[in-house]
Amino acid sequence: MTEDKRDARALLAEAIKSKGSLVCCGLDPDLSRLPLEIKTKTCPPAEKALCFLREVVEATAPYVCAYKVQKAFFEPLPGGHEALAAVVTYIHRCYPEIPVFLDCKIGDIGHTMKAYLHTAFEILHVDGLVTNPYMGDDVLQPFATLPTKIGIVLVRTSNPGADVVQEIRTADGRPFWKHVLDLVVNRWNRAGNLMPVLRAAPDYGPDPMRKSIPDDMTVFVAGYGAQGGTASGVTQFLNSSGAGAIVNSSRALLYPAGIDGPAWRSAIVAGAAGMRIELNQHTMSSSIGPKPQDLPLC
Repeated sequence: MTEDKRDARALLAEAIKSKGSLVCCGLDPDLSRLPLEIKTKTCPPAEKALCFLREVVEATAPYVCAYKVQKAFFEPLPGGHEALAAVVTYIHRCYPEIPVFLDCKIGDIGHTMKAYLHTAFEILHVDGLVTNPYMGDDVLQPFATLPTKIGIVLVRTSNPGADVVQEIRTADGRPFWKHVLDLVVNRWNRAGNLMPVLRAAPDYGPDPMRKSIPDDMTVFVAGYGAQGGTASGVTQFLNSSGAGAIVNSSRALLYPAGIDGPAWRSAIVAGAAGMRIELNQHTMSSSIGPKPQDLPLC
């Protein structure tokens, strides 16, 4: 695999600091929920999705430290793969300081995993990839040879049905997700470039979750906003600098109240800015730096 000059870990750390933000904006172009202005355009569906996401990026870039693009929403669209690539290229060109992660939750054996990684990193040129660790070492060991990329590993997810698998007790009495977290921290993270996905929930018990996670490891917090996670629930994941986590929101940022009105862009701006403020009130320390001024449009 060819060397990529973008260092995802360095980009993310700098974006968190320079933007004063832990916000990761999910890019999920649901055609049924697009603003009326976009929905009624006389162009192919993939072009509508691309048009909408460019507007979202322009609206949110001053307030976010990362983007997570959901591949599933592009797959049914004719030309969807090209539109997905165009979104990533657009962010890299206009806002090169913001890393882009691909969410397709893949995880497979050696040669198949190699093909997935080739597509993600050498064709789409994303900075990180959401992975499913169920097939074990074959999924995560390749990231040891990709130190400039980030592997985002499903550990404890925010969907209600997850507990039927993730809460199963292992032989030592721990829930299965804690066993997976231990693997992420102590077995697979040889290049220091893995991030566990943990849900923003109040049910982790009295001990701070951070005790199980090294201070220099970033947590990807899921379930904020539409899935019920709150800013106060993020504090358990913070490191000694008051950061060490990024918090994803997709539907709540992309489709706020008023999305079909003429001021839908302003509604998205308000949502992203408000989420940053809310998180900062509960989380980030003054060491992160001042809140940035709005960035110019590309």
